[in-house]
Amino acid sequence: MQNLQRRGNIFYWRTRIPVRMRSSIDIQHLAFSLKQSDHHRADYMVRKLNLLLHEISLKPESTMINK
Repeated sequence: MQNLQRRGNIFYWRTRIPVRMRSSIDIQHLAFSLKQSDHHRADYMVRKLNLLLHEISLKPESTMINK
């Protein structure tokens, strides 16, 4: 699954910030713990987060979003 990483027993979501949004946010990647050790649950959460990031990046007002 894209953007899903594992460190020890815990899964993390790490993704690049879309270029349009980078000018308002001074970071290139978002990363945080899913606090899940179950691969199936983490996979489900990552799909939802990827969809949310895609929807945010399509909206013109999304450039105003901060951390």
